[in-house]
Amino acid sequence: MKKLSALVGITLSVLTAGVAMAQSYPVKPVRVIVQFTPGGTPDTYGRVMSQELSKVWGQSVVVENRTGSSGNLGTDYVAKAPADGYTLLFAADAPMAISPALFGASLPYDPVKDFAPIINVVQGGFTLLAHPSVPANSIKELIALVQSQPGKWTYASSGSGGSQHLAMEIIRASGGKMDMTHIPYKGFGQGLADVLSGQVAMIFAGPQAAPSLVQSGKLKAIGITSKNRSKVIPQVPAVAETLPGYQVLAWFAFFGPAALPRDIVRKINADSQAIIKRPDFQERALKDNLEPVGGSPEDLAALLKTDVAMWDKVVKPLNLKPE
Repeated sequence: MKKLSALVGITLSVLTAGVAMAQSYPVKPVRVIVQFTPGGTPDTYGRVMSQELSKVWGQSVVVENRTGSSGNLGTDYVAKAPADGYTLLFAADAPMAISPALFGASLPYDPVKDFAPIINVVQGGFTLLAHPSVPANSIKELIALVQSQPGKWTYASSGSGGSQHLAMEIIRASGGKMDMTHIPYKGFGQGLADVLSGQVAMIFAGPQAAPSLVQSGKLKAIGITSKNRSKVIPQVPAVAETLPGYQVLAWFAFFGPAALPRDIVRKINADSQAIIKRPDFQERALKDNLEPVGGSPEDLAALLKTDVAMWDKVVKPLNLKPE
């Protein structure tokens, strides 16, 4: 009986300590690691969330860009960081969901086992943009065009094995035989320049970049990869309207090292959720052609597992090699 009482006492004290830790967290500056260079969506929204959390917590929340190896260096850094809540990852989907299939055994982390999912902040679809000379105005017309002229049409991407490249590969697999040439670039800007000049026929643009490119009239939009149409460019049909079930989303989310205490996970989730639900945040995200998400850590964990499995099925048959 004494042993049982002692065990209960220890359990209660551990639980109480965990609650106290979460209530006092953070007591010093927090670092948020972003896997890519400044200026893109991961960096922009990593900084927005860090600034707002800093106000809520009364502590500095500082973004640190750790780039390289398709975002894997920064990701691995957080996987191996102390699980105390003072080093977090604001992750883009590709290093978490695509890299396992693309890099295989050489990837130094397991995105499912080595991280504690916290919250999905924003997400959005890619928009397929084509030079005006391309005689197709929808995915259905594009499929028919490519099938009628095999080998003629080209598409650009910001790199082999990236979301833009693979979004087109799924269309090619779903739309029947589509003989096209993929031209990978070192970044979206280089590929976009060649599409604007007509040297390459088309390219997928990220959520933030697409609206201005569509509204400028310099390129035409053929389809968007989200399940439903965008509220910012509603005239662009969803690819799913032609290929039912099709969906490719870019998402941006908070993770911590795997052993991050659950009470701290819940606190960061709750505080982030409150920011995401604010009208000013929602308005900003929607203007950026992004969907504010939120949800529980379990929701993010489920999304990650689903995407890892999906991209594994897409990448493996292509026999792609990391750049």
